[in-house]
Amino acid sequence: MIYCTNCGAENPDESNFCGKCGKPLHGGSQAQQQQRAETPDPKTEKTLWEGRPSDLGDQIRTGLLMNNVHYKLTSQRLIITTGLIGKKTEELELVRIKDVALERTVTDRMMGVGTITVFSTDPSTPEIKLEDVKDAEKVKDILRDAVRAEKETYRTRYREDL
Repeated sequence: MIYCTNCGAENPDESNFCGKCGKPLHGGSQAQQQQRAETPDPKTEKTLWEGRPSDLGDQIRTGLLMNNVHYKLTSQRLIITTGLIGKKTEELELVRIKDVALERTVTDRMMGVGTITVFSTDPSTPEIKLEDVKDAEKVKDILRDAVRAEKETYRTRYREDL
């Protein structure tokens, strides 16, 4: 607990301001303050990867500012934004992902891209395809690790009905 030097009220260790009088808290040792600043909050969302479709047609559309698909993978969600003028955003919580598949055709391998298919328990979008992802195998592994970490954080287990 940190005690306010102004009013003496008790405040939680992670508080920066007094809950009673609102004054800044300077309680605790310098080492404790530095440790709180350096310790990441597990609930803080971090961007792990961002990208766009990257095959030849998509590169041409990007050059013409017409590529309207954007993928973003965070430590908690997979976000797909589409639309040139009107935007649509689809979000999928990582804890809802059941499986991830990668497909790379001959043409995809020549272009260095692949299609990642995400299977989830989300009733509105049970299957999401991330098409023409550059370095698709690396992105699939990042997604897989993020899903495992998020499920471990919330102690979520997937059980198949037999």
